[in-house]
Amino acid sequence: MKKIQVTILTGFLGAGKTTLLNALLQQLNGQNNVVIENEFGQVSIDGGLVRQYSSDVYEISNGCICCSLDDELFDVLTELVHEDPVPDHLFIEATGVADSGSLSGIFLRRDISQRYELAQVIGVVDATNVAQRLEEAEEVSRQITAADLLVLNKIQEATEEQIAEARDLLRQLNPFAPVVPSEDGRIPVSWLETRRSRMAFQLPESVAAAAKPKATSHLQQSDISSTTHTFDQPFDLNQLRHVLTVSLMLYAKQIYRIKGVVKSKEDGQSYLLQSTGKALQITPAAAPLSTDSPSTLVVIGKGLKKEAIERLLRQGVAR
Repeated sequence: MKKIQVTILTGFLGAGKTTLLNALLQQLNGQNNVVIENEFGQVSIDGGLVRQYSSDVYEISNGCICCSLDDELFDVLTELVHEDPVPDHLFIEATGVADSGSLSGIFLRRDISQRYELAQVIGVVDATNVAQRLEEAEEVSRQITAADLLVLNKIQEATEEQIAEARDLLRQLNPFAPVVPSEDGRIPVSWLETRRSRMAFQLPESVAAAAKPKATSHLQQSDISSTTHTFDQPFDLNQLRHVLTVSLMLYAKQIYRIKGVVKSKEDGQSYLLQSTGKALQITPAAAPLSTDSPSTLVVIGKGLKKEAIERLLRQGVAR
């Protein structure tokens, strides 16, 4: 059964999400693409800007859809799977204050994931004010860490120093996501082919730097860091899933994202593990670990204690 591909666009107010969405839709003109606009606390204006290049636009304006699968969103998702033909792609432009991790988690639910595949989360950031936004709102750091692709927008308005600082901050917050520079929200549509389920996990060199921000780093001031954990022993995936699911519920304000590749005791195979909000996803790895390579997990969050996380993860190691 064909699944509808889902791309979520996040970014703080004024980052350029709608401009990026319009640019992507223009390049995809002729395909059956549907858009959900989540207007929150303001008159809807964005819906009219994207109608020309999409098959349909749904506006959900009764609140932030990141909070839960509310009735209005559920009705739209149900309607789409019964259309003939079924849409090729669903684009969701989240409100600027959305917790993209929680929104992404909706599409990992068993009932929703049967008909929808979360293709990627694209985070849009304004190159001229990344540091300022990080200081103003915690949602910005959560949006950045949850992204599979980061668009560094408005580089034509930024100085070289601002661009360099923005790149550094993005790589520290999310060492896994490619950073694509953009003028006026334009990027090649080929970036939509970067599906999260097909991405091979590689431990970036920047992870070590992310774990220990510079003394002047905005991340150190906000206590955001990453910890890296390696294990030679294989995991009991059911036990690991249970441990992490409970932990993500209990420590949702501290754990922003978990990503890595682990070996399974049950079948000896490698699995890509990543958390999205409070939801956890474990799927076969696109690039299996070699026989002598350890399982590796990276945790990004606020106020992390490496020793405590290590003890937590070891509860999932096979006995």
